[in-house]
Amino acid sequence: MKRALIRFAPPPHRLPPAETRERVLDAAERLFAERGIEAVSIRDITRAAGANLAAINYHFGSKQELVTEIFSRRLTPLNQQRLALLNAAEQKAQDKPVRLEVILEALIRPAAEQSFAGTCGSKTFMQLFGRCLSEPDAAVERLIHSHFEKVIQRFNAAILRALPGLPEQELFWRISFIGGALHHALLISGKPSLMPLGMHKRLNTEELVHRLIAFAAAGLRARQAIDAAN
Repeated sequence: MKRALIRFAPPPHRLPPAETRERVLDAAERLFAERGIEAVSIRDITRAAGANLAAINYHFGSKQELVTEIFSRRLTPLNQQRLALLNAAEQKAQDKPVRLEVILEALIRPAAEQSFAGTCGSKTFMQLFGRCLSEPDAAVERLIHSHFEKVIQRFNAAILRALPGLPEQELFWRISFIGGALHHALLISGKPSLMPLGMHKRLNTEELVHRLIAFAAAGLRARQAIDAAN
């Protein structure tokens, strides 16, 4: 008699832990950008990521830690690149102030290159970042502040060396305006529908960086409007 062959079903496919972690981050980032952080539940995230609650607990521990990691994976390398460019510029300048346009390029270029890299994640994170700015949350505000505090301090110090007559209070506002212009420019650069009628040419990375540097440098060098108003 022939023995019947016993066929065992293959074990269910499971993603490697690292891949599961990235899928959870991607799904959460997208849902937060679409709906807002408070409106998204852990169940929404696990369903969108094809994961289970255990994966969230294992990789992140809580929803707040998941939010923290979403910001860290985008902002940490971005700000590290900014500081590396500024450090290199300061070393090259030695004891002299770094030229203002060079400082601004170190601030602007990493964000522009990340945006134009063509990854869906960078666009999604920009939408999430903008949403968090317009829908303030104390915990998220502290998180964003923790990523930018030391970076802004370094860039402010370099700008004040390049423009020694600029008061720190005025610098705060001008840097805020530059940050808003950068974020807005990166958002609309990928949306031709937001461009004026008849304007079909999309800027590439270099064109956008040079335009933003020229705009920011002129704003930083402008005479204080506050004096004229008083």
